Amino acid sequence: MKFGAYLQEKQPLVWRTFSNALQNERLSHAYLLSGEAGTPLEETAIFLAKSILCAQPNPMADETCLTCTRIDHRTYADFLFLDGENGTIKKDDVQSILGDFSKTPLESKDKMVYIIHLVENMTIEAVNSLLKFLEEPTKNTYAIMTTENVARLLPTIVSRCESMRMLLAPREEVISEA
Repeated sequence: MKFGAYLQEKQPLVWRTFSNALQNERLSHAYLLSGEAGTPLEETAIFLAKSILCAQPNPMADETCLTCTRIDHRTYADFLFLDGENGTIKKDDVQSILGDFSKTPLESKDKMVYIIHLVENMTIEAVNSLLKFLEEPTKNTYAIMTTENVARLLPTIVSRCESMRMLLAPREEVISEA
């Protein structure tokens, strides 16, 4: 099953919100995906990034084009992924994104997307750097952040994002699909 099909079936609010934004060309500059541990936050963030950058969206990512494949392999120049799962995200990590994304996009889609997975694992210095960027977003630059604990985020970060809460799959469903 392609991830888009999962998202449409199991996370209909996220699917509808994002597909409507794409269809109406009304994307927010920042999205915050939240959900409990075990929710496919990283996979959803990557799928949403693909949907913004896809060469053949309908309106969401086709998951088969060269752009989608390059995002999967992290070789798409205008896509960056910071992973807070295995450690702290530091100010230098955020500054690197801000530096790269202050330039003109390199790819033909003329859009840049960065993901910060588990944003609650950022140092306070990194959060402050990110906050400045969220307050004054550059044109055609989109942030997708994920968190398992919204309460650990500064309210100013949350208020600058369009928030989408993801549903945890019922235990019986996960067991039956295993």
